[in-house]
Amino acid sequence: MPRILVTNDDGISAPGIQALEAALRAVGEVYTVAPLYEQSASSRRITLRKPFRYETAGKNRYAVDGSPADCAMMALTLLLGFKPDLVVSGINNGPNLGENVYYSGTVAGAAEGAKYGIPAIAMSVNQRVDIDYGPAADFAARLARQALADGLEPGIVLNVNVPHPTYTGVEITHQSKKISRNLMIETRDPYDRSYYWMHEEVPLETAEAGSDYAAVRDGKVSITPLHFDHTAWDHLESLRSLENHSWGDALEPVPAP
Repeated sequence: MPRILVTNDDGISAPGIQALEAALRAVGEVYTVAPLYEQSASSRRITLRKPFRYETAGKNRYAVDGSPADCAMMALTLLLGFKPDLVVSGINNGPNLGENVYYSGTVAGAAEGAKYGIPAIAMSVNQRVDIDYGPAADFAARLARQALADGLEPGIVLNVNVPHPTYTGVEITHQSKKISRNLMIETRDPYDRSYYWMHEEVPLETAEAGSDYAAVRDGKVSITPLHFDHTAWDHLESLRSLENHSWGDALEPVPAP
């Protein structure tokens, strides 16, 4: 029976990960290593300047006081004692589309698995409150079974975003280039001091055809293959002239204004 590592960024007690675990038990043996507390938008942060611990949270379940990347690394290098056949991260309460991929702890947990050459899936649902995780969990199990049967390209994460509450189809998409608008909402505390909540607005109506945003807007499950080579290959040659620059020459002093 295949062995599946499950992680997330919403914490080990989140309903999304519990729905995912239940669905994946029909596919293989499930081992969960997830943050003790919510770690949303932690990206691929790792803990270097302080120790961290884990505690058992049930059979084959471990809670780590660290980030999703910490959890995946601890699972793969210490806790499991074997290389799992698949890593699935989620189910996130909210989408991870477009530029949000760079901030996502959900994607980061899957990316750590991909770094070790393990097929990896990141699951998110396009809803933040009153969520029915059933359809997304069922889709995750179906996709996991398919990935285990067919294999995935090494180093690739399938970033999956499921519309809520239902979906009408599946589309293989590219990561949208659409930039969301972040607003700082000011509020006053009882001492009349300002504090702020960040609010994100995403113009879905103008999403590019074929993108993750457009698919979810149109009611389809978006599956985006991601890799983590951030090299801008198209610009390498245009920058070659910098190699011949006289970097060793003394810099001319900048005139005072």
